[in-house]
Amino acid sequence: MIGQLLALGGAVLILFSALGIVRFDDVFAQMHFLTKASTLGVVLVLGGAALVMERANDWSSLLLAAFLQLLTSPVAANLIGRSTYLTRVRPIQGSTTTPVE
Repeated sequence: MIGQLLALGGAVLILFSALGIVRFDDVFAQMHFLTKASTLGVVLVLGGAALVMERANDWSSLLLAAFLQLLTSPVAANLIGRSTYLTRVRPIQGSTTTPVE
């Protein structure tokens, strides 16, 4: 029961992440939604699936995938944000992000 609730909570967070990507026009706001909510959502889904699995080989693989998600997502977000900043992409008019000067 707890595994299913964790998976449901993770799926809701992934849905919010997708809605944030569609809703916001600014690349930095989109990146914030993508990295924060989807990372936690994927980890919750994998953790919930690991609780439901019976064999140790199954849950160790799922926990390894969750660990790798936590390890690589912040690095990817940092590199995307840095490359966006260095290419001097201008925020969209009306965005709350300060312009690059």
